[in-house]
Amino acid sequence: MEINQNHYYDVVKRFLRLVGQWPYQKRKESLFFLIFALFFDANVLFTQAARFFVCDNLQCIFETLSPHVLAAIIPVKIFTYQFNRRKIKYLTDHLYVDWNFLESEEERDIMRKYAENCRWHVLIYSSYVYISTVSFTTTSLVPRILDIIFPLNDSRPIMLAYPAYYFVDENEYFYYIIFHMIICAIMCLTALIAHDIMFFTYVEHICGLFAVVRLAKILEDTFSLSFAVQLLLITLCLSITLVQLSSQLHKSAEAIRYFVFFMAQLFHLFCFSFQGQKLINHSLETRDNIYHSLWYNIPVKKQRLLMFVMRKSIEANTITAGKIYVFSLEHFTTIVQSSMSYFTLLSSFT
Repeated sequence: MEINQNHYYDVVKRFLRLVGQWPYQKRKESLFFLIFALFFDANVLFTQAARFFVCDNLQCIFETLSPHVLAAIIPVKIFTYQFNRRKIKYLTDHLYVDWNFLESEEERDIMRKYAENCRWHVLIYSSYVYISTVSFTTTSLVPRILDIIFPLNDSRPIMLAYPAYYFVDENEYFYYIIFHMIICAIMCLTALIAHDIMFFTYVEHICGLFAVVRLAKILEDTFSLSFAVQLLLITLCLSITLVQLSSQLHKSAEAIRYFVFFMAQLFHLFCFSFQGQKLINHSLETRDNIYHSLWYNIPVKKQRLLMFVMRKSIEANTITAGKIYVFSLEHFTTIVQSSMSYFTLLSSFT
């Protein structure tokens, strides 16, 4: 059974170890990888912050702000795990321990189904994030490639992977800067993926368990405050990216980059909303299954016990951002609408 569990959770484990977040990692190893991940994120934040000081117009500030907000989300995700280490370890323990309490092969098949679904979600999500990152960053090489294939009298303008200032001649050190940017972006997004896919794993595992209420409450308490900060930053980032997209429509290369960036953010938010909706649906299934069962054929004493179970399952289990916003498909559209409203407001200032 343990081999099967390792198969389902191996990808999650590798990602978390890379950023020092795996609960069973040795303390020194965990600290080393944690500092390593924060170092790369600090590199991004510093060069982006330096760009603000050389900006001479609002357009430049908006252009820099969107990726800067994304980089600021990374430490929020990392420290969510650090500040909740005991809860994270408790939840992770259940990923392995709960399998031992399954009594029938049918129950094991159900858990295998959810664990396999989770593995596919993890692979799809991580692949999408990396592909989007590589697509966004490598488009900065397009002008250099065109200069070789279709040279002009003058070199085409430099396009960096993301807005930043390196205190050196960007033309002379272009390839060094691009290499540094791509490495930093991949490392930062690895930390983001590690946080997100572990959350997805918890949700899928809870959905596969009958004892959904107990673990769902711990999951909600662990991530609620962090998600409030992340949701605020994501909404801001979506709005600013839309402003950038609308202002760069006349430049096809830039427009494509910001469209890819916008879709990646939207996909990121959708995945959380989808998992939240899945938890809601599964928590309500217990009530519906009891209601549609042949409860009237069992003894009165057991009927009363079912009444208590139904009362407990009347209210859906949810994942919230600060106890205010509920992650669901319905509220996903609300956030998109809010981002569009903020986009309209910000556009009036540009």
